[in-house]
Amino acid sequence: MNSFKIILPIIALTTLLGCKDISQLFDTEQSSASELSEISEISKELEDLDSTLGDGLNGERITEEDLKFETILEKNSLFIKNGEKFKEAFYGLAGDSIRIEFMSDSPVRSISIIEERSGRGVKKFYKKNKIDFVFDVHIDNPFSISVDFIKGSYVDLKISRKSSSVDNYYNRHEIIRDSIIVNNKTPRSIMATTIGYEKVFNEPKKLIVSQLISISGKSKVYAPIEVPVNTKEFIYTLRISGKDRSISEDGKLFDKVRSSQKKIKVLGIPLWESSKTKSSLSREILNQLFPPKKDEDFSLNVFFFEKESEIKKFVNYKGDANPKAFQYDLKNSALSTQSRVGLIKKPLSGYSYIGLQTTSSFSDTYAWLDAVALYEKIFYYEIRYSIKKNE
Repeated sequence: MNSFKIILPIIALTTLLGCKDISQLFDTEQSSASELSEISEISKELEDLDSTLGDGLNGERITEEDLKFETILEKNSLFIKNGEKFKEAFYGLAGDSIRIEFMSDSPVRSISIIEERSGRGVKKFYKKNKIDFVFDVHIDNPFSISVDFIKGSYVDLKISRKSSSVDNYYNRHEIIRDSIIVNNKTPRSIMATTIGYEKVFNEPKKLIVSQLISISGKSKVYAPIEVPVNTKEFIYTLRISGKDRSISEDGKLFDKVRSSQKKIKVLGIPLWESSKTKSSLSREILNQLFPPKKDEDFSLNVFFFEKESEIKKFVNYKGDANPKAFQYDLKNSALSTQSRVGLIKKPLSGYSYIGLQTTSSFSDTYAWLDAVALYEKIFYYEIRYSIKKNE
């Protein structure tokens, strides 16, 4: 057979090119363009022949007698930290046999071998540091091995497969990983959080702040913002204008929040992350929102309060804004600001108060306040595997 593999390309070349001296075929000075083209075509035909014969010219096509356990996944001296879980996926075809060899420095809490399509447990070991387990595959299936560690340990893992037939041996598949949201908690589901949202006002709250020179009006006004019990934060918009007229964008904050949330990938983004180096989903939503339409000639001093007692001090105080006169949220308040959008954490009391103060001496100023409460919404998902045959 080996002699045939060596002679075959020589016979093909000499036959198709009229039995020329083989050495001449690779002498570019003696070979014509057409001859070089023929050589290229012959090479392609030989590649096709090689594919047809399985391993072809590079090795004999295997037979049933040649089938044996062959390594499909191997990890050596892999360190797993204390409390971490280790999981690897692999697959087997109907009739195949799978062998799993696992060894760690110290016993682990559990080793689970799962049939991923059904979620059925193939085998589970407890408090072992070494296993050598063989099982048969009944239908084409992805499998996984999951190890729960008690303490940090170095790990060796070797997974081998013995094909049940020559066809199985040559069939190649790829493992597809996907996340599937499930309605209820299951033994292999993972809990995660996404964001829920709810209107605070049925319609925007209209506030009128009178000019400084006014007999009947008030140059300072305030409004309570009561948010639902499970609220974590709320997003607000404040449109400031010199005209007493609603516009089409008023009352659209809820729709804008919903649209922004759908554009953001939920998995992998923490909801309310205190670390400044990380993103949060609520902040991502805020970043996609624009302030309401501005009226360049009008602005207000805007204050946020957590206590009702402080808002009363604000209303009765006659001087300029002074933290010593009344306590307000310095981070979210602003002097002489135009229309704005912001994100505020829910106060412990469940109420936030907004105070508005005019900056105009001769004109009334109008403001439309809208708010959407954001809350944590728990859901469950599973990591599932499937296999796809390579064409």
